[in-house]
Amino acid sequence: LGSIDKASDRSISAFSWEQIEEEDWSISWKQHWKPDPIGNNFIILPAWLDLPDEYSQRIVLRLDPGCAFGTGSHPTTRLCLEALEKKPPVNLRVADLGCGSGILSLAALGLGGQKVWAVDIDSLAVRATIENFKLNKDLLGELSVFCGSDDALKKALKGEKVDLLLCNTLAPVLEQLAPSFDDLISSKGRALLSGLLVDQSAKLEKIFT
Repeated sequence: LGSIDKASDRSISAFSWEQIEEEDWSISWKQHWKPDPIGNNFIILPAWLDLPDEYSQRIVLRLDPGCAFGTGSHPTTRLCLEALEKKPPVNLRVADLGCGSGILSLAALGLGGQKVWAVDIDSLAVRATIENFKLNKDLLGELSVFCGSDDALKKALKGEKVDLLLCNTLAPVLEQLAPSFDDLISSKGRALLSGLLVDQSAKLEKIFT
């Protein structure tokens, strides 16, 4: 039944509830995730499914994200994947700062990256990235995974720098990380930054220029 909110004189829609049977939601959601083609080259394949014949020519990224961010469905992730394929990191050294499930790291290797350093502050993400790399044994190149943020990445690089930095996160985090980018990216390197809103871009442009 509907009712009236006397404070605002607005009608309130009726609501109802029902009890559902208990189930393991960490597993049951998987039945709804299907192979997901992205851009011109990638196919995100749930690790428990077979590759459909129509996608046999694409770069296959097998994933089981577990509790980590990164199935490829989020717009910021898709933008990064599409940007990667426009300028493939062939024979380049790549860092994935905030790697989540490792999807961008795997994509960089699939496009010819020489070596990828992946870091995340979430230990579950680190575990997911390692396990997903094992699921993609056909990918060439080397992947090293660490728990932490920019400091952990600097330590892992041992004074060296990367040709490409991937960072798919949030605008405030990008702003916080910005001072460390000069220590991470080579003089001729570049960065793919994602996760910000359109109205946040102007402030970040000033920070990075």
